[in-house]
Amino acid sequence: MNSARMILKYWLKSRKDFIFQFTFLTLSTIFSTSTPIFIGRLVGGITDARNLMINFLFIIMFAGLAYFSNRAARLRGAEVSSRAIYYLRNDISNAIYRQSFSYFDKTETGQLISRATSDIEETQQIFGFGLQLGLQSILQLIGITIGFLIFSLELTLLLVIGFTISIGLSFFIAKKLKPIFLETRESFGNLTNTIRENIVGAEVVRMFSTQDKERQKFLKDNKRFYKASVESVKFNSLYMPVIYIIIGFMIIITFFLGGLWVIEGIMDLQTLVTLESYVASLGFPLMMLGQIMLIYIQADAALTRVREVIDSAPEIIDLPDAISIESLDGEVEFDDVTFGYIPDNRILKNVSFKVPAGKTMAILGTTGSGKSTIISLIPRFYEVNEGKINIDGRDIRNYLLKDLRCNIGIVSQETYLFNKSISDNIAYGKEDATKEDIINAAKIANLHDFITSLPDGYDSIVGERGTRLSGGQKQRLSIARALIIKPKILIFDDSTSSVDVETEYKIQEALTKVMNETTTIIITQRISTIRNADIILILDRGRVVGLGSHGALIESNVLYKQIYETLFQKQKAKISN
Repeated sequence: MNSARMILKYWLKSRKDFIFQFTFLTLSTIFSTSTPIFIGRLVGGITDARNLMINFLFIIMFAGLAYFSNRAARLRGAEVSSRAIYYLRNDISNAIYRQSFSYFDKTETGQLISRATSDIEETQQIFGFGLQLGLQSILQLIGITIGFLIFSLELTLLLVIGFTISIGLSFFIAKKLKPIFLETRESFGNLTNTIRENIVGAEVVRMFSTQDKERQKFLKDNKRFYKASVESVKFNSLYMPVIYIIIGFMIIITFFLGGLWVIEGIMDLQTLVTLESYVASLGFPLMMLGQIMLIYIQADAALTRVREVIDSAPEIIDLPDAISIESLDGEVEFDDVTFGYIPDNRILKNVSFKVPAGKTMAILGTTGSGKSTIISLIPRFYEVNEGKINIDGRDIRNYLLKDLRCNIGIVSQETYLFNKSISDNIAYGKEDATKEDIINAAKIANLHDFITSLPDGYDSIVGERGTRLSGGQKQRLSIARALIIKPKILIFDDSTSSVDVETEYKIQEALTKVMNETTTIIITQRISTIRNADIILILDRGRVVGLGSHGALIESNVLYKQIYETLFQKQKAKISN
């Protein structure tokens, strides 16, 4: 879908208002293009005071009718414009929501923000100002052309020449401006991304004292945007002066030829004045059409970027025959799974294991061995390249995505919290959560006592990304958020790394009952958690190099013994300190 069809699509979201707008603009054009006839009579054809007054009243009346019709059209146009932007915003928002994780891996957040905000705003003019004046200009040109054809077929050629030159100039400038406007939007997206990174990464920037480096990066992006903006103004400024020259030339030629014809008796003075009035009124539609062409090119650059998001198909979708989940036991099985975020770089290679329902599996491995990748594949954040993942003996691709993910609770190492109350953050994944549900989840996560000590209790705002909480408090809140949905499969990605040993013990103690009723998969460095797990999975460079209980592995697996002893020494040193 190109930009023109896209604009029409969103215009027609308001068909009724669009029809009314077009009707009122047509009436306005009829009244405004009829006025030169009475001006001609007023100046060149008046024989007495009565005719003078009648024609004067007609001019006043038609001007008033044109005004009210135009105003009615603008009111309808505002509805069309606002509704078009409303639906466009909804569509890009829905497109972002439906994207898979892989989309965000390769798309800069700042560029997405820019497309969903400033690029949408850039289209505001074409949907409002552009539609109104575009239709009005076209209708007026038709009306003026009809007037010329009626009064002077010869001078109509002059009108056609002037119109052709102005449209040709518009296309020439538009062709030059299209890549410039696209560069403007891209550079603004980079600018937005730089600002976002400096705000989100403010702590890192100050930690390494790289403010000057980031400032230079911002200045570079800002200069790129500035140059593109100035370049667009240079070409844009060519149009208006040329149109004034064309209109002035047409007025002079009309006066000259019309004057000769009046002298020779071929044309009367009334007709000449009428035609001059038409030529004078020609300036508005010609200038507006040129401006609208430029507005369209600007909107085209913005819509091209918006369309890239809207037309992006998610990689992970429900299969046509996917089934809903009525109940789940929680058995998880990897069957010869191979996966890579980049096809040529496999992270997991022929991974196979099974976790029976209600059992706990701990995952250990060297850095980059694929531990976090495994837990990202279970909820289908990514699609496996080879093999399959089964839950309760059925390929997870055969389940509805929403149902699958509603049965999996995930506590990530990097916790993201919304700038809302503690209560809202805990209940985020469960719309019908009661106060009792929230408190119970907080108690299991060993967070209830801390919450009740706050002045606003569960209504306390956590701040953007949870800045008002410590690392341990954020992780415990994340655990409560995962528990409240009562999942059949619980996944912990080193989620107690930010809490002290005593707090972790309390959390583990509270989680014991929950974990007995769920299948639990844990990436951890805690000795107690590893030792108590029913199954321990050892990964090395994406391959399974050990699978079994603590007792069996400590005797038979060299890598497990090395990892275990290293973790034991670290934990011992931490406790002694």
